[in-house]
Amino acid sequence: MALTITMPEVAKLNDQAHSPVVIQLHQDSAPYEQVVALQDTIEQHLADAGAVLLRGGNFGSPAQVEQLAACFMTQVLTNNTEHRPASTNGNVQRPVEYSESEFLLWHNENTFNQRFPGRAIFACEQPALSGGQTPIADARSVLSQLPADLVQEFIDKQVMYVRNYQADDFVGLGWKTIFQTENKAEVEAKCRDQALEFEWRGEQLTTRAIRPAVVIHPATQAPCWVTQAQHWHFSCLNEDLKENLAIMFDDEADYPRNCYFGNGDRISDQTMAQILQVYQANHQQFDWQQGDVMLVDNLLKAHARNPYQGARKILVCFGDPISFSQL
Repeated sequence: MALTITMPEVAKLNDQAHSPVVIQLHQDSAPYEQVVALQDTIEQHLADAGAVLLRGGNFGSPAQVEQLAACFMTQVLTNNTEHRPASTNGNVQRPVEYSESEFLLWHNENTFNQRFPGRAIFACEQPALSGGQTPIADARSVLSQLPADLVQEFIDKQVMYVRNYQADDFVGLGWKTIFQTENKAEVEAKCRDQALEFEWRGEQLTTRAIRPAVVIHPATQAPCWVTQAQHWHFSCLNEDLKENLAIMFDDEADYPRNCYFGNGDRISDQTMAQILQVYQANHQQFDWQQGDVMLVDNLLKAHARNPYQGARKILVCFGDPISFSQL
């Protein structure tokens, strides 16, 4: 007997430019089969909106997320050492552990690396009692609303991400955790593969990566603002953390993370404040429901995380890697 599929309802989340698309799956039809039947349409919405929310399908387990990844990713990335695995094969992971009381700023996942995911899947296993949304901001809109002279300076100079690692986990993850080895030669080989400059000071490792701030989307040809400067710049940290780091480290050069222009020039606090204002103006969010899934184009959309209360369980899966050398 053939399975009858009731086609889902499709709408925009809101009236803002590049609003995410919401697909309400029908309870009386198999949810995965509905997604498969609408796969081409979902791909079109991803290319236009940059994010698609699948609702009503109860996709709240690692196995279900892997099933969706098989539809929408040609390759799943399993070596993101910033995240904890949620599945035995590492295909599905937990988000970065970050204070429940703090807002995690907008970022395009891992774009401080030479190679980063082109797509991401977020799934809600358990929503928080309050807060805990995963806001998104459109990289095209952010770029178009930033001052032209600011954008040009970032295009010309790019961004240098500087990271200091202790050997073991201390203030952040140590290099043994991030590079998954205790062998310095292996660390150096991985740095070269990721186009990272590296420097050893005893057991402390410093890496420097110069990356673009603006790229052209390979499929849509849309220019996108993808810098993670707001995720690394010291001025963007909360006041308590800034005070603690200033006490722990005598020299700014020893801070765990910071960023500069690619030529080493300082990025001013005022510039970072402008960037944050534009992200905030393009901030869009929804309340997670158990079983929700959001498909995200990682170049077209930056994502964030709101503070929350109560247990919150989100699953993530990254795939379709892109390299800056290919853009």
